[in-house]
Amino acid sequence: MTAGFIAFLLGLYVLPFALLWWGHRLRRLPRRSRRAFWGAIVGHCAAGVLALGAAMYLPEAWTAGDRVRGFLGLWSLLLFPMAGAALGAMKRASRR
Repeated sequence: MTAGFIAFLLGLYVLPFALLWWGHRLRRLPRRSRRAFWGAIVGHCAAGVLALGAAMYLPEAWTAGDRVRGFLGLWSLLLFPMAGAALGAMKRASRR
């Protein structure tokens, strides 16, 4: 099992379960945690769209050294939600 495959499994199965658990008590969380949660949700959705797009490349276009397709298909499902959560947590709340 490669590191990319483990990242893919974590991003495809473990991370959505963790987000489901995290969002279960969303209303009781502080604002910073809610922003981090929604950042992770947006990151996971964006990663899913990119991973599906990378999976739809024609097989004739695939090469053994195709790093962009490997990143989008394997690593983005784990890294994009983490980056979204970090950005969401760092974002300042708007004053209304």
